[in-house]
Amino acid sequence: MNNTAGNHSDGTGAAPTDMVFIAEPLGLRIFRLTVYVMIFLLATFGNALVIFVVYKTRELHTVTGFLIANLAIADLGVGLLCIPFTVVYFELNFHWPFGAVMCKLLPALMSCFVMGSVGTMLAISIDRHQSIVHPFGMRISRHQGKLIMLLIWLTALLPAFPLLGVITVIPTPSGVACVEDWPQTMGMPYSKIYLLCTFGLTYAIPLPIMIFIYIKIGLKLRQAIKEGADRPGFTQAQATKRIIKMLAAVVVCYALCFLPFHTLYFMMDFGGYKSTYIYIMQSYFQLLMYSNSATNPVLYAFLGDQFKRGFKRAIHGGSRRGFYPQRSLSTRITTSSIR
Repeated sequence: MNNTAGNHSDGTGAAPTDMVFIAEPLGLRIFRLTVYVMIFLLATFGNALVIFVVYKTRELHTVTGFLIANLAIADLGVGLLCIPFTVVYFELNFHWPFGAVMCKLLPALMSCFVMGSVGTMLAISIDRHQSIVHPFGMRISRHQGKLIMLLIWLTALLPAFPLLGVITVIPTPSGVACVEDWPQTMGMPYSKIYLLCTFGLTYAIPLPIMIFIYIKIGLKLRQAIKEGADRPGFTQAQATKRIIKMLAAVVVCYALCFLPFHTLYFMMDFGGYKSTYIYIMQSYFQLLMYSNSATNPVLYAFLGDQFKRGFKRAIHGGSRRGFYPQRSLSTRITTSSIR
């Protein structure tokens, strides 16, 4: 978080200073708010729909299905809490109208949901690795899946607890601001330590792991294509469109959505970066970060045939008979990776 004199930084990422900032042009403001609304609708209704489909479709009551529902719950929290309150706070020129209790609670919940979302994405990649790279090996059981989800949410609490202790409201020229009031220290400021820890937990650690896992998955799929290209239902075109492209999109989307946000705050905290456009940059980079929760329903659910069929059956109340394909090596790899 950005530090100012008095060691105050804004609870949503902005820090009140005496600088004169460039106002956002009206056209860009309308564009930004329009995109925010679109992302909000997709993050809320899209993730709620994913949860509904998993709940109504018996065949999706698997570790993979439950992890996808867990991801949807985390992303739904981002949509319901992060997006609307961030928009209001920015639009009110960093005046916090929601009171001291909400000032403490909401940033902590925001960090918890973001951490839960990232942790679940990592768990899904590990589950897919077991399903695809080792299709006949030991699989994650339902009991293990529940323990993994419990661990995800316990870990997600880690960045929330410090915020509960330092978030407070202070008077500003524009009204009341919700800020982080970190204790003074002779060494590295606690705000910088917190930034490093959250960056590691939400980006620096999980991203390389996911990249490594998906590279292994891609190599396994390439080998399966060569060995089973002549088998029905497993053509190279299907593999490219349904699997490799989707897996690459998952990692690329996650990396791109979070990278500008982390880069900006490292520049501010460790490089002393200041700009009259800083508030505009913060708003758009947060918008990009939140958009990851809106794209997850598409990347993880609606590109999978099982979820498409499960959605249709849940809506139309169709038969609950299983619809798993035959369990040959190649088809098992295909269905496991796009569920």
